[in-house]
Amino acid sequence: MQVTFLGHGLENNQYNVGKQLVNSFENKYFDNFFGFVAFVALTGVDKILPSIKVSKEKFKTLKFYVGVDNKGTSKEALEKLLENEIETYIYHRDEEYVTYHPKLFLFEGEKFSRVIIGSSNLTSSGFLTNIEASIQLDFNTKTDKQGIKLIREIKEYYKKLIENTDLHTRKLTRELIDEYEEADLLYNQFYSNNKDETQPTDGENGKKKTKRVKLPEVDLTDGFDPTETPDYDKIVEATQNDYDNFEYFLQRYIVYKRDVRSSGVVTKTTDDKELLRWYMRMKELIRHEAMPDDLLLRLIDVDFPIGDGWERTRIMIWDSKYKQLLEYKKMFNAESEVTHVPQFKEKNHPYYSLGTWCAQQKQRRKGNQPPIWTDYEEEKMQAINFLWDVPNLGSEPDDERWYEKLLELESYYKDKNNFKTIPHQNTKLGKWLNENITLKLTGSRGKVKKYLNPLREELLGEVLSKNGVEWEWQKQKEREALENLAEEFKKYQDPKEFEKLTADERKKYQDRVSQARYRSKKWDDQKRLILINAGMELPKKEDQQ
Repeated sequence: MQVTFLGHGLENNQYNVGKQLVNSFENKYFDNFFGFVAFVALTGVDKILPSIKVSKEKFKTLKFYVGVDNKGTSKEALEKLLENEIETYIYHRDEEYVTYHPKLFLFEGEKFSRVIIGSSNLTSSGFLTNIEASIQLDFNTKTDKQGIKLIREIKEYYKKLIENTDLHTRKLTRELIDEYEEADLLYNQFYSNNKDETQPTDGENGKKKTKRVKLPEVDLTDGFDPTETPDYDKIVEATQNDYDNFEYFLQRYIVYKRDVRSSGVVTKTTDDKELLRWYMRMKELIRHEAMPDDLLLRLIDVDFPIGDGWERTRIMIWDSKYKQLLEYKKMFNAESEVTHVPQFKEKNHPYYSLGTWCAQQKQRRKGNQPPIWTDYEEEKMQAINFLWDVPNLGSEPDDERWYEKLLELESYYKDKNNFKTIPHQNTKLGKWLNENITLKLTGSRGKVKKYLNPLREELLGEVLSKNGVEWEWQKQKEREALENLAEEFKKYQDPKEFEKLTADERKKYQDRVSQARYRSKKWDDQKRLILINAGMELPKKEDQQ
């Protein structure tokens, strides 16, 4: 971002707001304008009107929001704006203690934007004679995060005016001018009598009158574009040399990123000046939208710090992350109706960056982060039923801690020996799992029962199912023990197989069968049927005796 001071009225009158408004309206980079200004005089409108007429057609939006408080705006100025079909809105409140008093001009473009803010009204006095102070901010619309944030905050502050939903804002019409004149809210810039003796001061000093003075002649067409604004018209193209050296330096860059700076930023302090020059060249090609797609995709694959980039680049990066999101869903919850990735605390976690990216998309969709959320992105995320709002149980543990435990459980099951097991109850992980299983099956204790959140139930159930564990774990163990005994019983009905057992093995097997027969008197029919289907004779159930 480049900051320029627009001060005038003293000996140094190099720059002023009038010059910069004229320059900005004619600037090829800007095609949206919002002007929020308290006082407007015909002399001020006349100064910038020629540049507006020349450039009006290229502007998608060109709107003024002006005030009529303190009789600071002239009837003639409003008539001139209306006559030239310049979309204008008047902000006025009847409360005497409220004054509409901004002086802010916002120019937006696809590549660059400009904000002018300070003390100058849309008057000749504000442009030429008063001692004023304003700041001009120029920045890249797509890559300057501070500038993007500034525009977003300005538009949010004036949201009701911009959207025409503010009750105190009315569109300028002939009837409105007459209404305000009748209410004595406007001043007449030219008196019918004594024109040579007195004149209002463009509304800058309320009702105070001064002797007529001749305004200095200043050329308002010699405004400037900041010389430090990066390469407005520089032509940059990829060369054969960029292709020839790319693979060699990319491998050196990967090593640098791994061993020196994990962020991937090559700083000027590095000893590898060749790598620095290559890095700066890649940045230059990206900034000027000249990076070939095949090379750009290679940089994306190694997490080169591209920045927001231009729209095509940004979408390519977005699509790359979206592909990772699909892979994550396929791996962890392919059968789920929704898609969700938690945000992980540990930066070395394999899905840390993906979780962070998903969190950023949520903020972008809400309008809290640039760039603006697009229909393309909305359609892609809706196609996989992405879960935008993750419900919370309203009690500990919170979502982040809960997901950390879920990942810990997944790590537990990476050990193949833990298949069809659960962590021991004496461990923190085991206690956490037992609490969640209890919430799922019976709910919490107390008068008001709480059950496991449906999303958590789905995610945890998916992990358990993949690793052979059912929610009713105790019943599962009992059932599987019976199924194993049933298989043994069928096997050892064959005398040859039974003879293969040692004496100790025979005794243990026979004890298991005897215990099962004895206990089966208290079992339900479903459990008894497992052994009956294997051919084992069981005593009658106790309730049948």
